[in-house]
Amino acid sequence: MLDIFLQLWEGFLMSFTLANILGIAAGYGVGIIAGSIPGIMGVTAMVLILPFTFTMPPLFAIAAMMGVYKGACFAGSITATLFNIPGTPEAAATAFDSYPMSQSGQQARALEIALWASVIGGTLSNFILVFSAAPLSAIALKLGPAETAALILFSLTAVISLLGNTRTDIWKGGLSVVIGLMIATVGLDPMESTRRYVFGLTELDNGIPFVLAVIAFLAFAEVLEQVGQMTIISLKKSGEKAKQIPYSWKGRWQDLKFCGKELCRASLLGSLFGAMPGIGAAPAAFVAYGEAKRAAKDNSLFGKGDPRGIAAPEAANNAVAASSLIPLVTLGIPGSVAAAVLFGAFMVQGMMPGPMLMRDSPETLYGLFALFIMTDFIGGFCVALPFLALVKRIFVTLNYSLLFPAVIVCCGIGVYAEEFHVFSIVLLGVLGGFGFLLHRNGFNIPALVLALILGPFLERQTRTAMLISGGDPMIFLTKPISAGLLFLAVAAIAWAFWKRMKKGSSG
Repeated sequence: MLDIFLQLWEGFLMSFTLANILGIAAGYGVGIIAGSIPGIMGVTAMVLILPFTFTMPPLFAIAAMMGVYKGACFAGSITATLFNIPGTPEAAATAFDSYPMSQSGQQARALEIALWASVIGGTLSNFILVFSAAPLSAIALKLGPAETAALILFSLTAVISLLGNTRTDIWKGGLSVVIGLMIATVGLDPMESTRRYVFGLTELDNGIPFVLAVIAFLAFAEVLEQVGQMTIISLKKSGEKAKQIPYSWKGRWQDLKFCGKELCRASLLGSLFGAMPGIGAAPAAFVAYGEAKRAAKDNSLFGKGDPRGIAAPEAANNAVAASSLIPLVTLGIPGSVAAAVLFGAFMVQGMMPGPMLMRDSPETLYGLFALFIMTDFIGGFCVALPFLALVKRIFVTLNYSLLFPAVIVCCGIGVYAEEFHVFSIVLLGVLGGFGFLLHRNGFNIPALVLALILGPFLERQTRTAMLISGGDPMIFLTKPISAGLLFLAVAAIAWAFWKRMKKGSSG
């Protein structure tokens, strides 16, 4: 333990330079801008700035890339809070409570809760990365295809069970998950290369791009919904200018104490999810939200502006940002799409992530760990706070008739820039319209998007497990971890129905 502290201190001494601090600040600023614009996500910004890091010093380059990553993780909550349009997929869970809180005139409170939850979650996960990288990687390695498939299924059932107040809502949530999984199967079969649900369109052979689908369902569809209510929104906005509720230091301290347990629990959950390659921040945010709602003695305010409903998903998805690097730096396996981009940055700088890096260049590795810790504080308090002050001022004077066309243009640019194909824009309109109809009929769009994100991974792990067992589905029940997770999945759904039935009979 003492050796780790000494190495971390040496890492701080090596990395705490003006150049690296400026790199963090600049990267965090780019990440905030990218994450707060629907259609332009943090990973996209990381890919765009990657070529500019070729000639940079290694620590400066990684600092800038990590700043973009963490800045975007937080910034997705800005548009989720102000407009109910998540800038990133994981921010969809934050919007459940941050948007109602914003609508009640507490924009400052909602945004700052999201910010300090992000900083706390990211910092706790950074220290977990420093002290527990090897043990957590060993746990992740024990999860085979059957266990991973069961974990994903449990994540989906957890989402279904926690959303909605009636049995009809649960059924619609389940159908939303099924629709998301169906959309995820469009394209060529990953094992047999047969065409599935492409309707003769060769443009769909590669499937529906992940970024396009997320933009269509979470941004474009929401814009259509908001445009349909533009007159109502404009009237509400004109009346909200005079009733913005200030956020005092006493209120900040009370919220911090009130959300303390959820911050710790969500940070640990996010760290665990991030350490498992391929899971990502979105399921971590949803599961953390669900656990916060389950653990609350009074959860009646969840979905109406409960601060715990903001703090939990934000702490979890920012914790994933650090812990997704655990398999990268210890095994050379990226734990997320963003970690894969960072893997490329490491390679460009002549560093091979994995056990050899830990053995041959511990000073460089702990310098990077020190940079990760500094990123949350420098970016959060020196970049994000001034940006929030600007955002709140813009919000008061915002002209929605200009905002929504701008968002639609950003959505179109975002999907076109991914493959430079006009078909992508057509597909954006089709999926966005479909998402709008689903939303109008009470289906759960965040659950659909989560299923769409996890669908390919669930299919691949399930089919791999079946190949290993020779087609025997009992492999999922004979392995203790997968059997336990499947039991929890069934129990979550049963508990949700039982609770709604009990509520209905008592009402």
